[in-house]
Amino acid sequence: MPQEEPTCGQELAASADIPDNFGRLFRHVAINLRHHASSVGNESAPAALEHDALLRVAAGYEEMADAAERAAQFMRTLADLPAVPHGTAGFERDDFVDWMITKIAIQRRLGTTLLEHAEQSADVLANFAKR
Repeated sequence: MPQEEPTCGQELAASADIPDNFGRLFRHVAINLRHHASSVGNESAPAALEHDALLRVAAGYEEMADAAERAAQFMRTLADLPAVPHGTAGFERDDFVDWMITKIAIQRRLGTTLLEHAEQSADVLANFAKR
């Protein structure tokens, strides 16, 4: 018996873990940036520049976390979205294939970047633990 393809709603709901995890990561990074800014203080002009820059980056991370969390939350509600026929007007198979190839390359590059940053964080933690 052929396996039934998931609906678009089911695929979106199943993919909610992507923005959900980005939201968690971005919020976690923002917390660290705010703590770092607090430890730098703003008693000197250079310290104030770093302090304000860290807070600005933290705010950006929090905005991304908020957006990612909203998207994930909404995506999870779509599991029961009914399947509908998709028209093929304007659909170019070659364009879709090119789009998918680019998407996969971006996903792999992101995965590599995240793993590299995780290794850097592990090195920082290992060095910190030695103190």
